[in-house]
Amino acid sequence: MKVSELVDTLNSFIPFKQAFEDDKVGLLIGSDSQDISGVIVAHDLEGSVLNYCIENNINVVISYHPPPIQETLISDDKYIDELIGISLDFEKHNINVISVHTAQDVVSGGNAETLVELLNIRDSKIFAKTDDNLGAGRIGIIDKISGKEFIDLVENKLNTKVVRTNAYFSQIKEIEKIAVLPGSGTQFIDEIIDEADVFLTGDISHRYFLISDDKKLGLVQVNHISTEIPGMKKMANKLNNELNMDVQYFYNENYE
Repeated sequence: MKVSELVDTLNSFIPFKQAFEDDKVGLLIGSDSQDISGVIVAHDLEGSVLNYCIENNINVVISYHPPPIQETLISDDKYIDELIGISLDFEKHNINVISVHTAQDVVSGGNAETLVELLNIRDSKIFAKTDDNLGAGRIGIIDKISGKEFIDLVENKLNTKVVRTNAYFSQIKEIEKIAVLPGSGTQFIDEIIDEADVFLTGDISHRYFLISDDKKLGLVQVNHISTEIPGMKKMANKLNNELNMDVQYFYNENYE
């Protein structure tokens, strides 16, 4: 199987064109004409992933987060992308890297919808849109629960004990309408700040904790990748079926 065939397979159920406009997805390191010796899914490019690939003759990594890339100005108005850091090590060892990132967040059955399933959200609607029909966020209804019950639910479903809330959250008596967004949700809070009881995401800037206190929106922040891991596990399982092979998924448990 060629790398190009794998790219086409991924693109068939995670269309790269649906990612956010400024996102870097698709084949970012390597050549689509190479033959594939092995495939893994990794949340991030890390030294342990590199070593595993080298030791096991694996030359394709499907990463959630894009590899480190730097935009370099080469003329008055033109930039080029240059690999930096650990990306150069993957290139040196001829390991191809395909990133799915926000294309995986927004797609049907992807990271956002997996959060909907895990938290039993009903009548969900899309926000943080990449087009009229797809977006990285979901907002909908759950059975009414207390704040403590919601935290217990989040810890259980996302397998994490790293939970931060804003000051207003402790004042909420019942939670019914929640918004979720995998990864970093800061830039999209304004879209749901007057609609949800609580917003769950993986990254929130400090000033939005204060703004949400004033607006009476409860914020729940967990580790960044905790909101993405469940959907990526589903993606890896789907890829196993599509390729008829055992594709392992690697993520750093320290950040779960």
